[in-house]
Amino acid sequence: MIQEIQDKPGQQRGLAICVSGPSGVGKGTIIRSVLARRPSIRHSVSITTRRPRPGEKNGIDYYFVDHPTFERMIADDEILEHDCYCDQYYGTPRKPLAEAIGSGLDVILDITVPGSLSIMQKIPECVTIFLLPPSFSELENRLLKRGTETDDIVRKRLEKARHEVTMADRFQYLVVNDDLAETAQRILAIIDAEHCRYPYQAGIEQVVLAR
Repeated sequence: MIQEIQDKPGQQRGLAICVSGPSGVGKGTIIRSVLARRPSIRHSVSITTRRPRPGEKNGIDYYFVDHPTFERMIADDEILEHDCYCDQYYGTPRKPLAEAIGSGLDVILDITVPGSLSIMQKIPECVTIFLLPPSFSELENRLLKRGTETDDIVRKRLEKARHEVTMADRFQYLVVNDDLAETAQRILAIIDAEHCRYPYQAGIEQVVLAR
């Protein structure tokens, strides 16, 4: 557990839920659907140096910063983990995540595959979910339909995706994103199941015995 996360007396800590998968698999759309179904879950807003896509808002979809700002934040230890993906930085702000989990809130992270692997080292009890596309051809179609990147960037993302899929076995859960509603419900079921594990229920048997 990262040092900043402190459980409050009588209050269970929240879950850190890492949702990863190849670019174009639909992480952002799925996470928005999960949050709409359960507003009590918080979203960890990542920081990136890439340019906003149409419709994206600073502070909601990402915090958009330039490369010098991101590198300064790394030097000041303000970023829990970071990755360079297709020449752009992506990272997780340290303080907001620690405060939310320490307050008992579940936090879902839209995070790169290396980012999740890094979080696993720093928060061993985190929940890790790998999203898979129905097929690789479907993934390619989704990237091309976005129309927000050059053919060269799409090619790089597809090459990266092939490598990332081989790392799926490092995650606790695999979910194929073939239907938006079903995928969101599967993720919520995973979260509910995690809360039923003993570390998150420890002591409840004593409460039952005392009644």
